[in-house]
Amino acid sequence: MHVPTGLRRAVAIVCATALASTPVLLAPTTAGASGAATASAPAAMPHLTAKATKRGINVKGTDGLRAGRVHLTVKGSATVEFVGFDEGYGPDEFVADVNKCGEKCNVKALRRAIDNTTIIGGTTAGDATIVFPKAGTYAPFSVGERGVVVGRSFSVSGPPRQSKTPRVDGSIIAKKGLAWGGASSLPADGRFLFKNRRSSGVPHFVEMQQVVEGTTADQVLESFQAGPAGPPPPFLEGRLLTGSLSAGQSMTVDYDLPPGHYAVMCFFPDPDMKGMPHAFMGMIRIIELT
Repeated sequence: MHVPTGLRRAVAIVCATALASTPVLLAPTTAGASGAATASAPAAMPHLTAKATKRGINVKGTDGLRAGRVHLTVKGSATVEFVGFDEGYGPDEFVADVNKCGEKCNVKALRRAIDNTTIIGGTTAGDATIVFPKAGTYAPFSVGERGVVVGRSFSVSGPPRQSKTPRVDGSIIAKKGLAWGGASSLPADGRFLFKNRRSSGVPHFVEMQQVVEGTTADQVLESFQAGPAGPPPPFLEGRLLTGSLSAGQSMTVDYDLPPGHYAVMCFFPDPDMKGMPHAFMGMIRIIELT
């Protein structure tokens, strides 16, 4: 068993990574794009390629982009996701608000970021399909231990283009009440639909972390709540991390992971609980990859 470096500090620092990932957890070493799934992507679907570097975020394929479904490939080790801005709110305000949610989360700033953006997902080192819901201004972003980085904004025209939903092997659904729905079992290599129901009211993302067989959701939660003095979470090497989705949004995620049992979690900070991560409030479910 390998315990992710710094996980016991997650309560203190997870808000700094609120809108994308939880870099204090184990670096992804086994998750990646499924070759078969990538090959089956609809030929007519637009394709974006993104990579976060020390100098910023490079995205190719945005010229002439219309609203609708887009195939996304993310390269490198960082999560890249996309956000749309409401009128009167832009990248500078977004960066300022997200970066105010650090060790002591500024709930007012967090709410402002949530209320003035539409986060449409993304992934880490792999392939996905995301949906630009309408015409407007969007930007790629990535969040790390030093805060949020936003790439160059681009325009998406309308009306939304029609395209067929990619085939999926199952779904993972964020529901009202900080609960997960969807499949209890998925193939170890495939594609799932991640949907954040509008009734959930807040953004969510999917963190899938392999656990020791027999581990329960209550045991994972107890390890979080115990703090530094408690037992480490029963985590193994397999891991997958998606970008966030605002309420009402959906995406598909290609993956290839070791078979076994996985804890499905969300660490997005809750504005009604002073920025407490959703997983620390019980948003954990155990599923099996076969």
